[in-house]
Amino acid sequence: MTSIEEAFEALSSEDEEVRLQSLRVLSDGKPEQILPSIFKAFGDVSWRVRKEAISMFLALPMRKELVGDIVELLHAEENAGLRNAAVEILIKMGRDALPMLLDRVNCPDHDVRKFIVDILGEIGERQAVPALMNALSDTDNNVLAAAAENLGKLQAAEAVPALLDTMQNPDVLLRFTILEALGKIDQPVPLARLAPFRDEKLLRKALMDCLGKVGDPTAISEVIAGLSDPMRNVRKSALLALMNLSQRYPDPVRSALSEHDLPSTVEAVTKFLDDGQSDKVRVAALRVLGWLGAGAIVDQMLGFLDLETLQQDALVALADIGAAKPDALISAWSNVAPARKPYLAYVLGEAGCREALSLLLDALDADDSQLRKMAVYALGQLGCVEAVAGLVDCLADSDTSVQATASQSLVGLGASFPAETFVALQHPLEQGDPLQRKFAIEALGNIDHPDVAGQLGKAMKDADPDVRRAAIKSFEGRVSEEHLSSIMLALTDEDGEVRRTAVDILAASGQPEAVDGLKLALNDEDIWVRSAAVRAYGHLGGQAVAGQVSKVTEDPVGLVSIAALETLFDILGEEACPVFVDVLEHPDEEVVSAALNLLSRCSRTDWFTGHAEALINHPFWAVRTHFARFAATLLGAEARPLLERRLEVETEDLVRQQIAEALQILTTSED
Repeated sequence: MTSIEEAFEALSSEDEEVRLQSLRVLSDGKPEQILPSIFKAFGDVSWRVRKEAISMFLALPMRKELVGDIVELLHAEENAGLRNAAVEILIKMGRDALPMLLDRVNCPDHDVRKFIVDILGEIGERQAVPALMNALSDTDNNVLAAAAENLGKLQAAEAVPALLDTMQNPDVLLRFTILEALGKIDQPVPLARLAPFRDEKLLRKALMDCLGKVGDPTAISEVIAGLSDPMRNVRKSALLALMNLSQRYPDPVRSALSEHDLPSTVEAVTKFLDDGQSDKVRVAALRVLGWLGAGAIVDQMLGFLDLETLQQDALVALADIGAAKPDALISAWSNVAPARKPYLAYVLGEAGCREALSLLLDALDADDSQLRKMAVYALGQLGCVEAVAGLVDCLADSDTSVQATASQSLVGLGASFPAETFVALQHPLEQGDPLQRKFAIEALGNIDHPDVAGQLGKAMKDADPDVRRAAIKSFEGRVSEEHLSSIMLALTDEDGEVRRTAVDILAASGQPEAVDGLKLALNDEDIWVRSAAVRAYGHLGGQAVAGQVSKVTEDPVGLVSIAALETLFDILGEEACPVFVDVLEHPDEEVVSAALNLLSRCSRTDWFTGHAEALINHPFWAVRTHFARFAATLLGAEARPLLERRLEVETEDLVRQQIAEALQILTTSED
């Protein structure tokens, strides 16, 4: 093909590839020359040819001026491909097509009106909402349905009253579409406006779906009634609708279901637990059965504990059943499979089934460590003083996870029964092995009892470091004058973790009396203790201890020196600049970088010139990079010769990049 004319003629070829090739030839022509060919190709029988023509049209500079011509193509009822091309173009033109579409939305041809309504919905601009609302008064039900559907797509909340009014139209499919649209808009709708349609068989499912999304608490009873509907798809929709409503109105839903535990309702919901349902449906069934208090299906529900994807929801549902009907769980205890009994023990605790106290106490002697652990947890949840002695005995369990859980459960019981728990813990503190003493201290430390502080102080002298660690951690957040001496004593403990924890606790305490003890910790052999101590020392001592903090900047360990530098800046601000300048000669490049960073936050720059040469040629590349980063800012034009000289000999890529950026800053400022 060598000419526009030949290419145009080729569009009539029976060969699809020839027609495609002709369009590609035409794409090089002038817009006014190729427009007829493009419009002709819009109606081609091949979707590939139409796609090519659409792309060519959308690339034209005058496409906005031709929107009206494209809209006219919607009238081509004899050529579906041509109409589809017009629809695709108008959607892709988006906002540019809106004025013309809104102008033609009331054209006499009902098919064209529907096309325009659908296009407006696909474009998705809220500017179209008034026109779509007007279309709810159209004489053609297809246009009405399209308007409703697209108002839902646009989530047009202002259209809800008009949509509800349009529900009076007797067309069932239109009503179905409106219910779906209301669900997408997701705005509350009074049940009274939708209840009249409950008897329309074809609308029942859509009504349940809609109420689940837009219903208020008055809709709950209507949806619950849907659980017994003769049609399975309606029952399924009602089930999922209840889950949606429970997210907005959890207490009303649970309350309503607890009063509706009819065998027929339970049976209908239970059927949705079968393997053929999606996990979403099965989860909904489990949760609703829990709210119904369906004690009759506890054994079946226990089977879901073996399914990882449903296990958590089954546990929650069982706990809900247990809260309403504890006997249903208790009666399942003797026959439950050994592997599931730990789960059941957990559920008894979550449900607060105090009636199961004796069962759980007996389970503390079970051979299965997992069952013992869950029984210990459950007893802690029940909050019965009768469980204290048994839980204390479990601090001697052979399984450390049982011991740890017992300690946590005793914390909870200790809050309710401090005296009884304190007394019971004396035995493992005096007679137990180190691990027992550790767990006993962890429980004791959370009890509000006048003798706890003395007991913790005694534990600070325990021969076992784990016991001492537990004791010092028990002081976190509860430091008072009576505790201070014990914590200060911990600064001399032989265990580094104990000393570090003591420093952290003193730092958080805000007690000025701790300053002298922290001063000793500045010379601790553990670098982490020294680092934490200098920060705490400066925080509590303030400017009065600045001199001592300055000496710590000479620490041979960079971590400690940096902590001292940052602490000095916190308590002295710019007054600490001389110290930062002195540290620029420190052998640790990270310390030098930290000092540079702090100096960059100060307004003083008199130090810069005297150290610039040494810093830009520093043996450590990280320091050179750090210096180059703000050299241009601090020195201005004077930095250029220094940076250029270094750039000539620099071999590290990161440093070269930083110097180049600094020089660029200088060039920009000079321009």
